[in-house]
Amino acid sequence: MEDLHAKFLPQFVSLARSRIELAIKAVADRDHAAISKIGRDLHTLAGEAGLLGLHDVVPLARDGELKARVLHASRTDADADVLAAALRQLERIIDGIGTPLKSGS
Repeated sequence: MEDLHAKFLPQFVSLARSRIELAIKAVADRDHAAISKIGRDLHTLAGEAGLLGLHDVVPLARDGELKARVLHASRTDADADVLAAALRQLERIIDGIGTPLKSGS
């Protein structure tokens, strides 16, 4: 499992940050065309996090995915604000993920 983390965790964190950054911008801009992509990206992020054993990330990503679906249907400012808050919380968790220490450190 350590090899898996060493190889894929930095990639996961980089890609997750990028996805979340784009999602936050899309919500702030009320880019409704991008909202369904946000849901798909968060679904993918939850799966990848699960494979890496990042159990704090999975429920937040799934929750964000559901909130993106609600916003996609409603297009209301209130639902956009709820999704934005969920994305910021997920962003904080992702930012807190560090690469594992090397053996002997």
